[in-house]
Amino acid sequence: MKQDPVIVKYRSVSITIYPAKGNFWRFTVNGQRIVRASLEKAKDEALTFCKTTFNGGNSLEDYTPEQLRACKRIIEADPQLQHVDEFVIWLKNRTAKKNCGKAVEEFMAAKEDNQGKSPHHVLTLRRHLAALPHKMNLGDIRPLDLPKLTGEPRTRTNRRNAWIGFFKWCLDLGYIPRPIGGKTAPQLLQKPIVVRSTPVTYTAAELQTLLENVSPQYLPWMALAAFAGFRTEEIIPHPTSLKRPLEWDDFNWDANIITVRPETSKIGKQRTVPILPTLRAWLLPYMECKGRIGPRLYPSNRPNKKAIAETTRLGDLIGGWKKNALRHSFITYRSAMVGLGKAAKEAGNSEAESKRSYDAGLSEAEAEKWFQIMPPPMKKSHPASDKKISPNIPEAQNRQAS
Repeated sequence: MKQDPVIVKYRSVSITIYPAKGNFWRFTVNGQRIVRASLEKAKDEALTFCKTTFNGGNSLEDYTPEQLRACKRIIEADPQLQHVDEFVIWLKNRTAKKNCGKAVEEFMAAKEDNQGKSPHHVLTLRRHLAALPHKMNLGDIRPLDLPKLTGEPRTRTNRRNAWIGFFKWCLDLGYIPRPIGGKTAPQLLQKPIVVRSTPVTYTAAELQTLLENVSPQYLPWMALAAFAGFRTEEIIPHPTSLKRPLEWDDFNWDANIITVRPETSKIGKQRTVPILPTLRAWLLPYMECKGRIGPRLYPSNRPNKKAIAETTRLGDLIGGWKKNALRHSFITYRSAMVGLGKAAKEAGNSEAESKRSYDAGLSEAEAEKWFQIMPPPMKKSHPASDKKISPNIPEAQNRQAS
């Protein structure tokens, strides 16, 4: 039997709740579609939104006891609230006005002075703050004055968090008055719902194809990601980054370990990564190399307008390149062999993060196939000691050298 929509109303604000598939109920608030498992849950939440909207973005539950007592005193002194507008004007004139655009520049200058080794975060932060209404005074900005959050849920969450951080900084400096309820304008925006996706991985057969066809200068990067879980940024940092890339001097071939320095690690902490037999076999031709590992160009970037990116070329061989799948695969397969804790430590992840993302339930037999992928036997005319391959020269020269 078809169910009729239900209208929830509080004072002059109303929300219509519609039946959805599977006995679910849905309604829309500020362009955001909300689905709940029962009509009662949907009605309760819709009523909360109605009250919040009617009260100008604040629910009575948000007020502290002191604020409620203050409101009571105001109503007792002015029951008809005839002088509220006059009071607001007086308060605005009393509060120091700060232009949003100027405050953003001050905030970004402070961030740039303290950006550390990686300015990439600062660039992203500047992009998020550029969307704010720069011409307005900070004290005048309300939730409706903020631009609509667009893009993927993760992008919307990151932008909202950037705005919240900026407004809290302004609050600490006294650029905006203490808001009623304690929440700044960005905090009153509905938090996007982010659904955690399962990291994509490669099969052993796909990795075999990739390793057999990767350009020589990118082979160390691929082997380190697939058999040691290294991030691309740890081997080939962003051009604007001040982080030091992984170097051949970080390898202790006798002890079979790689020491990742704090200035190389993404999280700024040193870690020790074992050189597994499979990784050692693939890096055998590079054991006498010195300095930086691989080229400075990201494998996903095109070297020139006529050429295609290395990842695009390789992806065409296996049905498409999967972003970060080499590292994801290492953690997933390595976890099946030694456990989540040890695999997370080797890859520079927390065990909690690994449990959320990489607990795929694979068997040890499946994982062994991944770590049994060995390079083809080297020709007798080209022993490892004579094969002078440098990861820092173009592919054509590497082929000539071999």
